[in-house]
Amino acid sequence: MRRPLALFAAAVLLLASAAAGVTAAPRSTDLSADPTGRWIVVLKPGTDADAVAASQGQKVGFSVDRTFRHAFRGYAARLNRDQVTKLKRDGRVAMVVPDEAIHAEGQIIPTGISRVGAIRSTIAAVDNTDTRVDADVAIVDTGITAVADLNVIGGYSCANTSSAAWNDLNGHGTHVAGTVGAIDNGSGVVGVAPGVRLWAVKILDASGSGLLSWYLCGLDWITAQRDPVDPSRPLIEAVNMSVAKWGQDDANCGYTNHDVLHQAICRLVGSGVTVVAAAANDSASAAARVPASYNEVITVSALADTDGKPGGLGGNRCFSWGTYDKDDTFADFSNYGSDVDIIAPGKCIWSTVPDGYQYMSGTSMAAPHVTGAVALLKESRPYLTPSEVREALQYLGSTDWKNSTDPDPYHERLLDVSRLGPRGDFGLTDQQGYISPDGGTGHVGITVQRDSTSFERVRFSVSGLPDGATAWFSPTSVYGFAAATTTLSVHLNGPVTHQFSVTVTADEHGNSHSTTANLALDSDSPTAAAPTSAIRVHQWLGTSSVPVLVGWNAGSDATSGVWAYELQRRVDGGTWTTAATTAASTRSVAVNESFNHTYQYRVRAQDGAGNWSSWAAAGSTSTNAVMQESSSSIGWTGRWTRDTYSYDSGGAARYSTTSGSTARLSFTGRAIAVVAPIGRYRGSLAVYIDGTYRTTVSELASRGASRQIVYLATFSSVGTHRIELRVSGSRRVDVDAFVIRR
Repeated sequence: MRRPLALFAAAVLLLASAAAGVTAAPRSTDLSADPTGRWIVVLKPGTDADAVAASQGQKVGFSVDRTFRHAFRGYAARLNRDQVTKLKRDGRVAMVVPDEAIHAEGQIIPTGISRVGAIRSTIAAVDNTDTRVDADVAIVDTGITAVADLNVIGGYSCANTSSAAWNDLNGHGTHVAGTVGAIDNGSGVVGVAPGVRLWAVKILDASGSGLLSWYLCGLDWITAQRDPVDPSRPLIEAVNMSVAKWGQDDANCGYTNHDVLHQAICRLVGSGVTVVAAAANDSASAAARVPASYNEVITVSALADTDGKPGGLGGNRCFSWGTYDKDDTFADFSNYGSDVDIIAPGKCIWSTVPDGYQYMSGTSMAAPHVTGAVALLKESRPYLTPSEVREALQYLGSTDWKNSTDPDPYHERLLDVSRLGPRGDFGLTDQQGYISPDGGTGHVGITVQRDSTSFERVRFSVSGLPDGATAWFSPTSVYGFAAATTTLSVHLNGPVTHQFSVTVTADEHGNSHSTTANLALDSDSPTAAAPTSAIRVHQWLGTSSVPVLVGWNAGSDATSGVWAYELQRRVDGGTWTTAATTAASTRSVAVNESFNHTYQYRVRAQDGAGNWSSWAAAGSTSTNAVMQESSSSIGWTGRWTRDTYSYDSGGAARYSTTSGSTARLSFTGRAIAVVAPIGRYRGSLAVYIDGTYRTTVSELASRGASRQIVYLATFSSVGTHRIELRVSGSRRVDVDAFVIRR
């Protein structure tokens, strides 16, 4: 929540004094994190949690120690099996689930704020001047000790007998808080979002352990906190969860697998709060951990960075989790997989602890870098939804790390806020549009021009359309720092007698700009060029078809320019059918042609007003015939061995390791292709056409593959020719088949 400066200052003074008193709270206020015999009772929606908890406790014989009213309705209590059975039969109860132990995801032993670009962000404004980021962040952890380097506003404890005892007796939560928002005051350390308002939500005890019910208690409290100026908005914009337990995402907010934690987090995110979660430290898939695997959270893996710079030149400067990770690599301990959204430094991170500063490592240390970045976004762009925050962080992120060390193929982007500045602005320019007097679809381009800090998604709408007209945009929105163009298409049935104008509006969360787009009449027809086709080299020959590329030269239109093309073909002289429609920038299409059938192609062009050219047809047809290695038309000299293999064309190929061995074929056609397997340790073939050396073809490849088209010779017209393949050297070379194109 953004606040006026005067209210902000008053809150700091008042709550800093309260926090000092809490710091002295005795360690004994921590509750036991033993989940044995503890259960969470989830009540049905609309139930009065306090009344039902009291009634059931009195009737069944137990005491309630936590009541949940906001994230969901329910309570936590110590129960025996008989009591659990009785409660499950109560019609007011939705489910009863066992309480669970949860643990901090970090290990004592820094990197930094510089690696994620915070020192270059104009919002973070790191300059040794205490200018604080205007956002609220909750740290769901072991609590926070209100040290001088942190702007701790208040908190709530679910791990103590007193909800006011949110002081950190472990150090993990205070360390996380420092990475999120340590004050830029010229001493100590600085966080990603300097001076951001921090709320301590204590769900873990002094040992770094806690119960699921404590976790739910913390989420319940956060969900209940609303902006006092606008109660429809949350007070807290971002939540850091450097905690984890075993579990999985059911892709249904916990309603399928009865995951009450997932249900609570979905409600929290649905209220507008962005949740950041550590991926956990099992060196395994994050899919087996929650909240990391939940789709609704931003999940963070850990980078080993030792010098705060890209390039991997920092060496292995610190030891943690049993290893010296190399600079700029995926941390050995970090979880990975498709559930991970972004990576951030998590190895040897220097940050605040209750009695000073300390190194720690873990995805627990990576997550707060991202949470700090969320705070920067929410200060400058408070309207962003949690999914838009995720989109922004991934877009701003960098690929400048050794992502080849990532154990999975997804290679998440590295957090980078260096380009994040104040909310920018944009403008619109439009091109002249055209439509045919006969009606149809006309087009006009609309370009969004950005200033240096504008990148958010801009969405388009149109008004003032003529009666009966329909319209659409492609794309419907644009994103990013660069200028981008959308195309407005307007369709009208029947004749169009005069030009017309429409109003195009672009909106970015209430920041709107409009332009007037004009569509003039264009009756000129474009021209198109006839297509040509050829067999594709370095492609796989099918069992009954040949890969072919059909291409054509650019068409022309004097008024509105060529907008699109349509490619048609017919087989064996039959009906013309559409093979593809393409934009003006695309003038080739990959197709397959079945063996021993005749193909013909034609192309027409469409201009920006919707007018079509006449068809431009290829002057000749094409037919592909396959000549297997077993054909008597092929002459073999030297030493060749027949090798049967089901993946070869025709089920066999011939190979030789004798230099000078040849395969010869006389044929009639306009092109000929050589088919052969490729792989490691393969040799080369010299190719001669009509007695003239053309080239040498290598069958060497890092990975083996059958039925590869390794060579193609083309001629200006159909004619009789002779091809000779001659073995070069002593490595194995294969000949599988020939494809003759007529």
